[in-house]
Amino acid sequence: MKTALAALTAVLVCSSAAQQDTIPPEDGPRGMIDTIFVTGNEKTKEYVILDEMTLKPGIVLTPEALEFDRNRIYNLGLFTRVDIYYDSLNAVRFLLVDVRERWFLVPFPVFGFRDGDAKRVYYGAGIIHNNIGGRNQKLYAAITLGYDPSFNVSFVDPLLDRKENLYGRASVAYSRVRNKSEAEAQLTGDYDTDQFGVSATLGKRFSLYQTAGVTAGFQSVTAPEYFPGRTVSTTGKDRFIIGTLMYTYDSRDLFEYASRGVLAGLSLTQNGFGEGSVSYTRYAADLRGYLPLPESFTFAMRWYGTLVSGGEVPVYGHSYFGYGDRVRGYYHDVDEGENLMLTATEVRFSLLAPRTFKVSALPLPEAFAIWRFGVSLVLFADAGTTWYRGEAISLPTMLAGVGGGIHFLLPYGVVARLEYAHNNAGRNEWTLAFRGAI
Repeated sequence: MKTALAALTAVLVCSSAAQQDTIPPEDGPRGMIDTIFVTGNEKTKEYVILDEMTLKPGIVLTPEALEFDRNRIYNLGLFTRVDIYYDSLNAVRFLLVDVRERWFLVPFPVFGFRDGDAKRVYYGAGIIHNNIGGRNQKLYAAITLGYDPSFNVSFVDPLLDRKENLYGRASVAYSRVRNKSEAEAQLTGDYDTDQFGVSATLGKRFSLYQTAGVTAGFQSVTAPEYFPGRTVSTTGKDRFIIGTLMYTYDSRDLFEYASRGVLAGLSLTQNGFGEGSVSYTRYAADLRGYLPLPESFTFAMRWYGTLVSGGEVPVYGHSYFGYGDRVRGYYHDVDEGENLMLTATEVRFSLLAPRTFKVSALPLPEAFAIWRFGVSLVLFADAGTTWYRGEAISLPTMLAGVGGGIHFLLPYGVVARLEYAHNNAGRNEWTLAFRGAI
């Protein structure tokens, strides 16, 4: 069977006008799918690929569905190339999914600038296995030195029980984190906290798009000395249990740079259950939508918000702009509060739709010689604010920026964004960031 599939793959590839990211042309073959073959998956279980696809036997093929399914397979992070061909043989109409696998066990160096600041250098090493047993299980371990040194180990099994569609995750992490609050630094000086956490997640995948889960964990935060706000406990040591309920609906085609689909992520996290001084609840919602428009345009929008209730929220539990979440136009400005709200919109024009290329000029193994690229021009508008409980939200407190730029989708899911923004304080800024788009 493997030999026959390999031969069939070779014939289809040779007869195709485009050998990377192949989709049927608009006047190409259409019709009902009778069966699906998968080839090139030397280690990956076939069901790992098939479970990500919306196309099934008995469904009529469309170019949009085929493109969507190829991107969903890319989202697995297991393959450098995914091609899907439609054809018929002896009256049997079939899809052939042809993949090229990455190296799954990879040691890697770690180097970067924490929060995009060139003065905050971190470095280290790690190792990852992306596909234990061919079941898409992932084991990750890394240690970093320099700014905010850390160590973490995590294991993810997206299919603990295939019959019940259960998934699981476990992690252990330690980090020494520099205080992020500029207000706290002005009052008491800069300081580091030692943070240790362990957690486990059990969830269920209800459909291709819907998942829900529960996480239980333990968190320890130790400050060098007690000041009000640094920790809730007057000992300078907070120890508390964490519990999170979460729900996600995710129909995006390509996670790192979606062009169609919807993401709705909702979570409720209880920090502390009466066993210590910490006791507050955080609610979060992350809503994103992507609408393809004519002439290679895409409209993208994100709304994100997080609120707290309950007891005192320590400085390390505050919400910030200027670190993970940012408002373009105030990219490096730190804004702090207990609560946070962000809206971002983009209109993109695709100069080069994401496609793969084989780099034959370099002496690389095939797993590293197949690279994927895409280029888009972007116009954007962002707005956001942080606030404490009891404060009113008003337009003068909002951070806002508009601008444009160019985005590059690089190999292994990296997105590089070169952007220019003008903010509502009259200031201009250029930024080069390596982070996913909205």
